Amino acid sequence: MSINEIIVSIDNFVWGISLIILSLGSGLLFSITLKFPQIRLFKEMVRCSFKNKKGDAGLTPFQALSIAIGGRVGTGNITGTASAILFGGPGAVFWLCVMAIICSMSAYIESALAQVWKEKYNGEYAGGPSFYMNKGLKFKPAGVFYALLSVIFLIIFAGVQTNAFSSVAVASFNISPFIVAVIYTILLVLVIFGGAKAIANVADKVVPFMSISYVAVAILLILINITKIPAMFSLIIRSALSMDAVFGGIVGASISWGVRRGVFSNEAGLGTGAWVAGCADVSHPAKAGLSQAFSIFISLLICIATSLMILITDSYNVVGANGNYIVQNIVGDYDVFTTKSIDSVVSGFGSVFISLAMFLFTFTTIMAYSIYLNNINYFFFGGHTNKKNIKLISILINIAITILAFFGPLVKSSTIWSMASAMCGIISLINLISLILLYKPGIATLKDYERQLKMGIDPVFIPEECGIKDAELWNKIIEEDYSEELANYKKIFNKKFM
Repeated sequence: MSINEIIVSIDNFVWGISLIILSLGSGLLFSITLKFPQIRLFKEMVRCSFKNKKGDAGLTPFQALSIAIGGRVGTGNITGTASAILFGGPGAVFWLCVMAIICSMSAYIESALAQVWKEKYNGEYAGGPSFYMNKGLKFKPAGVFYALLSVIFLIIFAGVQTNAFSSVAVASFNISPFIVAVIYTILLVLVIFGGAKAIANVADKVVPFMSISYVAVAILLILINITKIPAMFSLIIRSALSMDAVFGGIVGASISWGVRRGVFSNEAGLGTGAWVAGCADVSHPAKAGLSQAFSIFISLLICIATSLMILITDSYNVVGANGNYIVQNIVGDYDVFTTKSIDSVVSGFGSVFISLAMFLFTFTTIMAYSIYLNNINYFFFGGHTNKKNIKLISILINIAITILAFFGPLVKSSTIWSMASAMCGIISLINLISLILLYKPGIATLKDYERQLKMGIDPVFIPEECGIKDAELWNKIIEEDYSEELANYKKIFNKKFM
């Protein structure tokens, strides 16, 4: 058995029925308990995402959102979505959407908890899964183990991003992967060594542009093929529910690949988005949580755009469990599905547009990973070393990202994808179990937020009022940065504290 076959076997084992049930089950638990806030509070999610309060110690909510979208919207939304169709059929698109909508509440819980137990180091906020595993679960070994696996995953996934972009660029323009690696790495170095604020300044400009442009092209392509829309949606539903003669036999693969690539593309429940959520300067953890839940819908929108372009133009193939084609509409693997779909309307444009989109999507994803890793750096060393050493470690982390990004285009695509997918599953498992164990404080944040909204005030977070312990930093944050909001809180609820 080759190394590649071993890695693929591990990936398939990790993404077995247990993890799929855990991913969907936890999201459903949070959604039902909170009465589906992803629907009820959608307007509030948008409002929290675009508030632009400037804080010296943290990112603005919009910057945190942009970085999170940059992290969530990457190769998984184009190449990953195409691979879900290849291995799971059109029905995988349905399950990908179900997973994203339900599990957006997992993104809320992990992001709110990252805020609850965030810390302040060298004048900057830092928070994330390892922080809430340490202070919330009071089990630091889990936080350390998760952080170590996350370092490996994020650095490997930097290679996945450049590998995916290289595959498209090489196929489109017949250039050497080595040239792609060199140019990409040089551009990456110019940005990620500037620090979190520099990355945020790039992300909040590039992310809206790339997302709107991609969706606009998808809408145009769909309108050109408007007569095929009913048949396309019928195919997706029938395939997902085992009602289609061609795809009925792979409904299990449809669910598995839909959920797997759903997590892979939007990272809900994975915990990665929580690393940047913990950096945001907000008056209440629920604001960061709602904003991050909204980012799942943006990521889903890109996945839907990709799926519909591919399916409405029949630019896809599907393989069964034995590796043989069930459907073969085009020549080529999943990495050219989206390109072929656009080329079917405007010949030659697909190569240029998808190459540009893949570059921007993957580039902003790696930028986001740099911030995630910097927060992990704070978790390990923030309280034990000085600012100079922290900066040195951050530089070393960025060097590691740069090296993997360089070698990504030079390795076999299936190997690096399976390796990253397996790691994704493992850290999802650890994080989802932690979220379920921290179910009560996570739920309490949103209930407290809604309680204050109903009274007509801008909510502030008082940990003791939510029955949450070991979050003393918040008392200082509210007193110093949100004194006016605190005064309103005391007046409305007739509280005497702080």
